[in-house]
Amino acid sequence: PKENWKEPLKVEMQFILLSILSVVEKLQTVTVYFLVTMKWKNVFVTWNPQDFCNISKLVLPVDTFWSPYIIIYEQVDEEKSLSRPFLTITHTGIIHTTQQHRVTITCSLEMHQFPFDTQTCLMTMYSFMNLAVDIILESSQTTEEVNKQSQVYHLTNGEWKFTNINIISVTESMKLLSNRFALLPQISMKRRPILYVLNLIFPTCALYLLDMAILFSTCSYGDKISFQLSLIIGESVLAVILKDILPTSSDDPPVIVIFFIGVFVLMIMGVLETCLLMQLKKK
Repeated sequence: PKENWKEPLKVEMQFILLSILSVVEKLQTVTVYFLVTMKWKNVFVTWNPQDFCNISKLVLPVDTFWSPYIIIYEQVDEEKSLSRPFLTITHTGIIHTTQQHRVTITCSLEMHQFPFDTQTCLMTMYSFMNLAVDIILESSQTTEEVNKQSQVYHLTNGEWKFTNINIISVTESMKLLSNRFALLPQISMKRRPILYVLNLIFPTCALYLLDMAILFSTCSYGDKISFQLSLIIGESVLAVILKDILPTSSDDPPVIVIFFIGVFVLMIMGVLETCLLMQLKKK
């Protein structure tokens, strides 16, 4: 919808993050729910409101006029964008349309500091059918405006809390895609660790304290060994729970894994120490 086909059409986009629905560490995927609003000008659809009962704005089906088809490069699930049956158009030819998206994207999750980790995920939204000579996509918001609006409209208060949203500039996005403009929201989010502290770290510390306390008890060495083995089995159950959470492709083991291994080794050394004392007593 432009008079000179050699000039690119300018499309302004707004991004509002509504919710971080889930993060699957094993699959390295993140599911987010967000709004995208697009605005552009159709020079062929203008009118004088005085000639039409002072009507200056219309709401029409979205298929009435051309609209940009935006895809997400990192998307790994099927398209789940909710229907956008309507658009608004003003008498000056300015068209607005808003679309809701529920998208699962790939994200390289760094698990070294789990569960006290902060992750950063990038989404690349661009028009696959149009090159830079045809369409220019740019953000109509500053980074501060994106963060402020996302804070206002954020819906959930779950395990993950977004800390910052950075919109990469158009000049940088040109380097990522071959001769195409794109909007690149970079979402930084922080995990709320309290659940893992209560379910994994605190029970592990409690089991180790019990293991230390049994060494100073007055019961027989046989009872001590039985109790220590029971504690090791309990620690193994917690390790299995941790294994189901963390990805197997991580080259850098998380700190919590090193912590679990250290506690496990100390508990085994406690059993060996008790066995040694029992043998020395028999002699």
